Amino acid sequence: MKIQEKDGELVDIYSIYWVGNETLFLGFPRGYGGLKAYNLSKVTVVDKDISGEFVFHQFNNMNSICHWALIKERLLDDLLELDETAYKRFLEILKAEGQIDSDFY
Repeated sequence: MKIQEKDGELVDIYSIYWVGNETLFLGFPRGYGGLKAYNLSKVTVVDKDISGEFVFHQFNNMNSICHWALIKERLLDDLLELDETAYKRFLEILKAEGQIDSDFY
């Protein structure tokens, strides 16, 4: 799944979650160093297809669908905190799966 920010940047989405009536995404933008939250009402969904292995996850009374590695390798919190080790590991997984280009940094 891909979204487009108002500045035109395209971002791959690796988690969708719901808070109240809002739909939120966690994307992996180039050069950010981790996952960034996006509100559906503030972006445009440009590719609705979700590919790869995703899992259902519940936390703090919220439901989400996440890329498997965020949950099974416990990378979610660290990527939200811009942890460099978690970033490198998630990047390695995504490249191995062919989810992102090999030149993504």
